[in-house]
Amino acid sequence: MKKEWDVVEVLKYARHDWLNKIQLIKGNLALNRVDRANDIINTIVNESQHESKLTSMNMHLFTGFVMTYHWYNHAVRLELEVLGNAQDLSKYDNEVYKWCRYLTGLLESHIDYHADNYLSISLCTEEQEPRFFFDFSGILTDMQNSQEQLGSYEYGQMLTCVEQEILPTEFNIQIKLNT
Repeated sequence: MKKEWDVVEVLKYARHDWLNKIQLIKGNLALNRVDRANDIINTIVNESQHESKLTSMNMHLFTGFVMTYHWYNHAVRLELEVLGNAQDLSKYDNEVYKWCRYLTGLLESHIDYHADNYLSISLCTEEQEPRFFFDFSGILTDMQNSQEQLGSYEYGQMLTCVEQEILPTEFNIQIKLNT
């Protein structure tokens, strides 16, 4: 699924995203739903602030994956949150990227495509050891196989799975970045 993007393609997709957001705002204003238009604007600002923090972490593979994920046709919607100050996490980039690709691939093969499926990724740098929180909400069609595959993932030396709870309609996984 990894694709090499050229500048024109990136700009094309980015422009398309922004036009969609502007059309949402414009449509709500035309319907005199000013509160909803303001909510959309606040969401856009919030998402942009989190993306800005993420780009400052020097995790280019992971950042590129997360920020272009919705450019492909996926049944899982990604949401991103970055808590804390920016720090150089470049040494973790490859392993976090591989883990994220593994997790999203596993989800895509074990979810109900007719359900609303969300994966919230939170990066918390407020603690001494930065952590990722992966919170899924949706419907897993094969929970046992999902548990087995998640349990058998080999994290390597840079990451440690601190917590993992899997239920039929949600799961929570916490990963610590080993300093």
